[in-house]
Amino acid sequence: MAPLRRLLRLQQQQLQLLLTMTMVVASTLSLDASAVTQKFAVLIAAHDGGFGLPKLRYAGRDATRLADVLVDVGGFARADILSMVDGDTDTVRDLLTSLSRRVGDSKHAGNDVVVLVYYSGHAQDGRLRLGNETFAMSELRTLLHDTAGDVRLAFVDACGAGAMTRDKGATLAAPFVIKIDEQLSTTGQVIIASSSANEVSQESDEIQGSFFTHYLTTGLRGDADRDRDGKVTLDEAYAYAYGRTVAATSATRAGAQHPTYAFDLKGAGDVVLTTPGGADVVVEFPGDLEGRYFVVDLDRQLFVAEVDKLKGGRSEIALPRGQYAIKKRLSSHLLMTRVQARSKGRIVVDDATMETVSFADDYAKGSVIAVEDTLKRPIGWSLAIGGGVASVSDPSGHNDGGLFPTTGVLVGHVRVHHLLRSQLTVDLDVGWGNTAATRVVDGGALGTASFDVDVTAWQAGTAVLWEQPLRDVVGLDVTAVVGPRMAGLLYVHRFVGDVVPVGLNQQTYLAFSPGLVAGLGWSFSTWGHLEVSARAHYLPYTVDSLRHLAVVEGFATVWLDL
Repeated sequence: MAPLRRLLRLQQQQLQLLLTMTMVVASTLSLDASAVTQKFAVLIAAHDGGFGLPKLRYAGRDATRLADVLVDVGGFARADILSMVDGDTDTVRDLLTSLSRRVGDSKHAGNDVVVLVYYSGHAQDGRLRLGNETFAMSELRTLLHDTAGDVRLAFVDACGAGAMTRDKGATLAAPFVIKIDEQLSTTGQVIIASSSANEVSQESDEIQGSFFTHYLTTGLRGDADRDRDGKVTLDEAYAYAYGRTVAATSATRAGAQHPTYAFDLKGAGDVVLTTPGGADVVVEFPGDLEGRYFVVDLDRQLFVAEVDKLKGGRSEIALPRGQYAIKKRLSSHLLMTRVQARSKGRIVVDDATMETVSFADDYAKGSVIAVEDTLKRPIGWSLAIGGGVASVSDPSGHNDGGLFPTTGVLVGHVRVHHLLRSQLTVDLDVGWGNTAATRVVDGGALGTASFDVDVTAWQAGTAVLWEQPLRDVVGLDVTAVVGPRMAGLLYVHRFVGDVVPVGLNQQTYLAFSPGLVAGLGWSFSTWGHLEVSARAHYLPYTVDSLRHLAVVEGFATVWLDL
């Protein structure tokens, strides 16, 4: 019996051990299943490199493009992206300190954390240039390490300024992006630079940004996805940015630049940076296409991506919802098309449906806004409601006796945009106003008499306007409108009170009035904008004698862009 009891005890112990291991594994699996990966980013752009260095044009745009990619397909929440444009060294330290606090709070909650730091600006002699101040690269590397993120990424794109293609860095003799530190040993830290330590980095007016960041963001939107699994890894993104940057800069004045990296991701494997396969809008370049394509966000007037398409392989770019222009460069002309991506779906690019555009109409020579002028665009509609004030004056100084009192006016508009494939717009409007006034009538030898009147002003007009975007001028999504207008004006005077003219209860005056309209509109979204406008009209008064009157009006309107 003793051997049997020993066998039973052994089996019981083995069973308890198995149950314990099962519980541990189940607990671990449950913990892994509930684990959350939170992502934080700090984006720094510095246009001013201090004394002796020209101000940059595109550092802020580069940071904006990267932020958009991180939000669109990178899994970053907009609130978890901290940014600084043209700040000082204390602001950089404050941002990184705030980043560390957020990382600590997230890790305390049991989350895995990915940290990304990006810099675009001047750099020299191992220091980032922030205006007249400098920030040591070694300090940035230390602060990145101290965030204690599980995976820590740094992208450093140090640039300068020039003409069409400009050198990035202070001088050709001593450029600096980042010197790769072979002593980095902290697991999970990656530093990627836009060029090697003995090269200059470059930017281009054609793509309105730096080569490196331009190709990095294009790759992250999906063109770097070599295995077409809907994910772009760190390895894929770096390989894509490296190859495209070297190819694009090989024929420039400063010569080819070679992005470099230093990383140590022991035990972590490759890192997935973006998942473009799950985006709302996917632009597909089928296998039979070949050539160089540019994608431009028309709502924000920004280059989004550049696809150098080889025949045979399919390429895809992930985009947020919006409206875009796609341009293909050929030897003698351009092919262009405008696409509306207001809902989730897939857009397939087809050269046969693109419009032929001459190089004279190309927008790459300066303002991206000129793209819109060359595109075949559908007729657009807008509706508006607003209010303002209309006033009539006699430049000769004649007293009109209350014929045309200043009146508050409610207005409604309908606009038809993009006539003749241009910025030409037709505006139809109606208006109504009402006020109380005192009418003074000259009775000649009998003197003057005053009467209380209720004045109603009606108007209807048609204007032909030219819409001119001003984003590149003022930095905001502002559009100017200007053009001629013809209006019909009707004034109705209804005499009220105990004393009225004998046999007269009401008088009307109708006239047609030519004039000019000018306004400024600010787009607060893709579907609406606010506008302030002014109108000046000539009003001929011909009842008793010919008088030349001026009508001046000012309005504020809210527009729904259909």
